[in-house]
Amino acid sequence: MHARIIRSRTVRLVGSAAAALLFAVTAAQGQGSSTSYAIGANAGLVIPVSDLADATSSGYTIAATLGMHQSLSPIAFRVEGSFTELPWKDNIAQGAKHRIYGFALDGMYNLGTASTNGGLYLTGGLGYFGTKDSNLPGLFGGTAETSTNWDFGLNAGLGYYLPLTGFTVYFEGRYRNVFSNTNQVMFPITVGVAF
Repeated sequence: MHARIIRSRTVRLVGSAAAALLFAVTAAQGQGSSTSYAIGANAGLVIPVSDLADATSSGYTIAATLGMHQSLSPIAFRVEGSFTELPWKDNIAQGAKHRIYGFALDGMYNLGTASTNGGLYLTGGLGYFGTKDSNLPGLFGGTAETSTNWDFGLNAGLGYYLPLTGFTVYFEGRYRNVFSNTNQVMFPITVGVAF
């Protein structure tokens, strides 16, 4: 019952965020500003902390992104699909992997005037993440894997963007918390490109 209430609240929060995004886009279009879209990808190091660090070591993450920005607004939005893999510590399960699949809606707020020299921005958002473990030692030899468990999560961080000719490079450090039975807290540090 408690999990259903939390998910219901989270679904309402995501719905409210989507409605606010739609309102902001409609209001900005009424003011005559233009909307730009960007497709991109990022990759980097993930450092687990808290309960997650007890069982796993640092791993990697990759993601594909689709972004939207109004030309006169310091706020931008991005949808991100990500894959993260963290190896289990050898003394727990040698060769086993902890995998996290995720979808997130992130907002980004430019911390200054937009510039061709780049700039800092805050980022944060809500996501829905599936986790599973694979290559676990089986009871009778071989390997086994767990089923995928889906949970909501949050992320927040700081980034720096650098516009170049025809594309933008960005660097981000984020805090991500997936609200599962044992919170899965990690720090992804990524480098990305958007076109």
